[in-house]
Amino acid sequence: MQTPDFQRGYAHPTGQARRAAGNPDHSHTEWRCTRCDKLLGIRRGGQLHLRFARGHEYFVSLPAVATCRGCGTLNKAPSPAL
Repeated sequence: MQTPDFQRGYAHPTGQARRAAGNPDHSHTEWRCTRCDKLLGIRRGGQLHLRFARGHEYFVSLPAVATCRGCGTLNKAPSPAL
């Protein structure tokens, strides 16, 4: 029996797809490691959308702190300015 493949990308309207569609919505931004630039999550308003191996997905509130899975650097995503 084959193992399911959960290696899909983030479902967010950034990058080439949004530019091609001409979508002016810039409310979703990427949270990247300060050292190696690895994608850690996607900011959606006052929350972060996090995805991990084997299909684990979370929405967490800001501020958030995480260790980069690539280089081990501790990263902090601050709360949005009010």
